[in-house]
Amino acid sequence: MPRPRWLLPALLVVVSSSAVLAGCGQAAPDVPLYRALVEKPAPTTTTTPPQVAAEAVSRGPDLWPVVDRNIQLAGPPYHVADVIVPKIGVYDSPTAPDPRMSMGKQTEHGLQRVFLVAGQDGDRFKVLLPVRPNGSVGWVRVSDVNVYDLNYWIRVSTSAHTMTVGNGNQLVLQEPVAVGTGGTPTPLGTFYLTELVRPIWQPYLGPYAYTTSAHSDVLYSFMGGDGTVGVHGTDAPGSIGRAVSHGCIRMTNSGITKLAGLLPLGTPLFVGP
Repeated sequence: MPRPRWLLPALLVVVSSSAVLAGCGQAAPDVPLYRALVEKPAPTTTTTPPQVAAEAVSRGPDLWPVVDRNIQLAGPPYHVADVIVPKIGVYDSPTAPDPRMSMGKQTEHGLQRVFLVAGQDGDRFKVLLPVRPNGSVGWVRVSDVNVYDLNYWIRVSTSAHTMTVGNGNQLVLQEPVAVGTGGTPTPLGTFYLTELVRPIWQPYLGPYAYTTSAHSDVLYSFMGGDGTVGVHGTDAPGSIGRAVSHGCIRMTNSGITKLAGLLPLGTPLFVGP
């Protein structure tokens, strides 16, 4: 039976301590890995999980205009960009005179904003964007970011219901995972990890949950959030290895705990059939 919740809602996050550092290759021995606590939600009068509103399924907000759902990344090593300015301008071409949008140095939940770098055009990096539609790419100024190498990667097969995690050529973890159903599939493409939270008041997400740059292709809002796809644990271990979620990648609690101690923000996530 499908679990009713998968997309990470708009969580209020407080960083529990200073950044925990994790090595990820020769060129970047200290890569920030943030652990956070989710604020306890207001009490409710019912334990019935909220349902997805019908109007949330069929339409979405204005979309970013530059999309490459088949983008190819060279690596490992891959390249991750930390934003180092209070607000970063994001351009819709390598030569556009003005940014089309701006994003803060911190994410919505107060963590370091990172981009996964796809290339360089002069004084701008081409980066994957954590916005709709999936496959959105933009350009940021080289001077606005600090770029470092990262060797970790994640590959998920939605048909085989498996996740493989590597560090360069070394296998780190391989295990079955739960993925989306036919009606609410896990989106395919190249994405990356954007946040790591510890959802202590939401046991259905397990001990840790990564948010990713991916969004559901059919759900444009969910539990107050915008349909962001998560990688997280579960309180329903019997669902692992099946197509039962609303689109997230659900793994064992031991597996997500291991990854939370290893994978930095910016780690690429390749989701294929």
